[in-house]
Amino acid sequence: MLDALKFAFEILIVGALALPWLAVLHRLFPGGSSAVFKFDLSFVPEGARNLVSGALVVAVGYLLGSAVSRFSRDFFNDELWKPLPTEDVIRDSVYFDEYCADKRVAFPYVYWSRSIHLAPLSPFCPEKPKGSAEEAKVTADKMETPDKTKASAEKKKGAAAFRNLSADDSEVFDERVQEVFRLQDSELMLQGVDKVDRLKQYFDQITVLRGAAFNGFILFSLALFGIVGKLKERWSKHRVLVLLTFLPAAMAAIFTLYSFWRHWYHGAHGIYSDPPLAEIVILLVSTVGLYLAWRPDRETPYFQICIIAMIVMVVTFGGWWWTEVMYDLQVIHSLAEMKGIRDANQPAGQAPNQQQQPSSAIRPDSPPAGSMPDLP
Repeated sequence: MLDALKFAFEILIVGALALPWLAVLHRLFPGGSSAVFKFDLSFVPEGARNLVSGALVVAVGYLLGSAVSRFSRDFFNDELWKPLPTEDVIRDSVYFDEYCADKRVAFPYVYWSRSIHLAPLSPFCPEKPKGSAEEAKVTADKMETPDKTKASAEKKKGAAAFRNLSADDSEVFDERVQEVFRLQDSELMLQGVDKVDRLKQYFDQITVLRGAAFNGFILFSLALFGIVGKLKERWSKHRVLVLLTFLPAAMAAIFTLYSFWRHWYHGAHGIYSDPPLAEIVILLVSTVGLYLAWRPDRETPYFQICIIAMIVMVVTFGGWWWTEVMYDLQVIHSLAEMKGIRDANQPAGQAPNQQQQPSSAIRPDSPPAGSMPDLP
């Protein structure tokens, strides 16, 4: 049992953090504040009931935590939240800073091309359109002060260049970054758990923080709809104001249905590989909001819950954001360090990267004309 708890510790924490909004939902039903869930374990021998009860608690916690962790990853990586930072946008920014803006780390692959390395060769970093370099330089110069160092100025120029990418360049660059990250992360994982312990710690922290922010968002939304529902009693003499209590939840539901349509219409090629989990969450929450506007709960302290949930959501979201940055930086620099060690251990007289392996070679600035990349 202890080994199982150690293996699923982060998932169980995420599942436990879902209990507050489950309790709020439980109070919405008639007799919800006094009703108690009970498992009938009379068929289990008396001496084994405690063990079976503990196993049931772990099973339910793991089931709930697994679902929340998967929903939370898609939820905070959905295009609905742009321009807020999503997982892909954070990773694109980190990779642009490290490989394209400052070029502090050499790109670790011989070639980069789309469609499983069968398309014409193309560089990893996006090409600078005309005027972008000048605009980025002007923006950085305006931001720069006399006491800033050269490194700080370069960082500002890189940030300005990333913001000035066109929509098409951003989409292409995002595809390249996600593919390269998966290759790098997989290569590091294959080194063994003992060699990537820090990455494992960051990954566990991301799971917990992202799940906590997701649970905080659901609790905050339910409490906010509950506050709006309580206004129905104060405005009971004004029919128009009573109808306004349905407006926030109705607008959220309409926006979600529109997002559903866009998801299915524009992403027909990825119907099964990109499920609309974020839209499902918002639609369910807005449905509960309509119920709260119809039958408001007078006893639940929604205002206090809303304040606490908002603080938890903001703090954990910020922690998840920064941990994502730290994880991506660790992947980039760990792979660069591994490459340096392999090159140092090569026999004398053998040129580095002679074997042309994609995982350890540096991409040339100008590939040979008409050449095709080696298949991995």
